[in-house]
Amino acid sequence: MSNKVFVPEKKVPDSFQAFLVEGAEFTPCEEYPILTPEMISKSIPKRVMPFDKAITYRGDLSNVFICSFSADLRFERIRRNPQRYVDFFKRTAGIIGFDYSIHSDMPIIKQKKQIDDNLSLSYYYGHQGIPIIPNIRCGVDELLDEFLQAIPPNNIVAIGTHGFIKTKPEQFEWYCFIEKIIKELNPPQIVVYGSLSNKMFDELKTESEFIFFEPWIYNKGKEVNENGD
Repeated sequence: MSNKVFVPEKKVPDSFQAFLVEGAEFTPCEEYPILTPEMISKSIPKRVMPFDKAITYRGDLSNVFICSFSADLRFERIRRNPQRYVDFFKRTAGIIGFDYSIHSDMPIIKQKKQIDDNLSLSYYYGHQGIPIIPNIRCGVDELLDEFLQAIPPNNIVAIGTHGFIKTKPEQFEWYCFIEKIIKELNPPQIVVYGSLSNKMFDELKTESEFIFFEPWIYNKGKEVNENGD
């Protein structure tokens, strides 16, 4: 008879939210979770509403994509408790990926953390069957290549330009940024929360279809225009 005593395996608390990326494949260096084509919405949004407005909205959200183009504090609770909002998001048309703030003067490790949270939450909700439109929000140029490896090509993507393209240098940076997105991902449509009114962007508009939505603040509580520029 064996004297070996069975000791039940002790379950370690998932304090790092590893469940967000269960079943994912990862990029080679930073190990960002790779979104799958099946997760990506095949439909262009009819309406877009910020999370902090939608969460208290009493009407029908079935044709509304939820975005987070607002101060991080207004949607931080999603990151703290992702499971809580699964049923809410299932009542909507889908999610535009999470726009956690990334600034070029942030420590690189912090920029990578914001990128990872965007992708991990997008993967998690996509895995729950909620349509996703990846939000391309990156930091310094060196981080962009691997970030784009986590986005399936030939699918709709989104960007938020509101407040970021006021100066000539900013406009030039955004031109290069969007040019890179088109070259690497070949998106059939790019959803833009904001505008690209400078003529320098006209050339890019011939390479992909741009779908514009006015920032919610301009609508003063009214419904977002379906195609505002």
